[in-house]
Amino acid sequence: MSMTGYGRGEAHGGDVAVTADVRSVNHRFLDVHVRCPSKFLSWEPRLRGMVREALRRGKVDIFLGVREWGKTGTSVRVNREALDSFLAEANRIRQECGLPIELTFRDLLGVPDLFVFAPEGADPAEEHWELAETALRNAISMLQTSRSEEGGRLRDIVGKAVAGLGSISERIASLSIENKELAIVKFKERIQLLSGETGIDPGRLHQEAAFLLDRLDITEECDRLRSHLVGLGKLLEQPGDAVGKRFDFLVQEVFRELNTASNKSAHAEISELAVTAKNELEKIREQIQNVE
Repeated sequence: MSMTGYGRGEAHGGDVAVTADVRSVNHRFLDVHVRCPSKFLSWEPRLRGMVREALRRGKVDIFLGVREWGKTGTSVRVNREALDSFLAEANRIRQECGLPIELTFRDLLGVPDLFVFAPEGADPAEEHWELAETALRNAISMLQTSRSEEGGRLRDIVGKAVAGLGSISERIASLSIENKELAIVKFKERIQLLSGETGIDPGRLHQEAAFLLDRLDITEECDRLRSHLVGLGKLLEQPGDAVGKRFDFLVQEVFRELNTASNKSAHAEISELAVTAKNELEKIREQIQNVE
């Protein structure tokens, strides 16, 4: 499964419509952000919970829109105490100062807190929650389909790269014997030259040679490399599972074994193959950054 995708869902009920847009990109963990109208902010925890049930990783943005026809959801009330106080004070000023004050409705609109906007009927967040839930489920379903399709493309790319690494690994393993034999020949030549020098202990030379030859042996590295590549192949056969982090770990292990084998090797072709393999690994690493 890829971590990149988009989904959209809608739900209608009477004179209300709810739309949900969900977008996701790659992220180390699951990071959910919700944006919805202020009077529906109580939906946020439930919306986040729905996403957490469906997804494992990714930065997910949810955009929720609510459209209501023929209703405002609020009613206007007059603050009678404020109105009476305002009119009484205006009348007092007119009498004391002898001013011809004539109040209009426009004057009343400028009085702070004179008109109170209160919710009308049931809580709209609870009343429309089922529509929001349906819309988001539809959006998540579309998002999962999108992530799955992109994941299939990534699986094909990574699968080819892993197969190529397998071929390189087998070639390195076949050259490891030749690598050791080449090292033995070079050491024998060097030992023969040194053995003729005064004060050189032949037994000591052979002991050092055996030690160095053992250090040049890359058999264990080849075995571990083969094992890690088998592990990568198995991860490719687990569609829908969150394998991104395990993939990243095995890629690092493969890189480590290739690097060690290259450093220990005395064979030029093994070093060249290791460089080629590292380039393939970088391609894999780039792709799996977007794998869930």
